[in-house]
Parts: sequence; C-alpha cells; structure tokens
Amino acid sequence: MAKSEVKEVKKEVKKEKVKRPGMISRFNDFVRSVWKELKKVTWPTRQELIQHTSVVLGIVLIMTLIVWVIDTGLGGLLALIIG
Repeated sequence: MAKSEVKEVKKEVKKEKVKRPGMISRFNDFVRSVWKELKKVTWPTRQELIQHTSVVLGIVLIMTLIVWVIDTGLGGLLALIIG
C-alpha cells in the first residue's frame, strides 16, 4: 500500500470515530440510573426494622455466649492438661 493510500484510510477512520461522552455526562447517567433503582426498593416500615434489628441482636448475643462457653471450657481443659 502506498503512503497516500494509508493517509486516506487514516482520514476515513478518523471521520468514522464516534465522540465518546465526557466524564461528567457519564457520571450524570450513573446517578440517574442509581436514582431509578432506588425508587424500586421496598423499604421496611419502622416496626419491621425494629423486629429485624432485635432478631439480629438476639442471634449475636446467643452466638457470643456460645463462643464464650466454648472458650472458657477449652481454656479450663487446657489448664488441666498443662498443669
């Protein structure tokens, strides 16, 4: 291919390139899509939130007690073995 043909091909490719959106417009599109998704969310009522929080705190308390009992038991057993 001759140099003039290469230059012509490069010019055609430049013409065909589509201008990409800028950073600000992409950010605006992102914020709009996030806002649309947030409108679809079903938020819990105050009563549901209190109930679910209570359940989580109760389970955490129970698991803490279980781990404490196991830790204390194994610590005591290890103290007996080591002396």
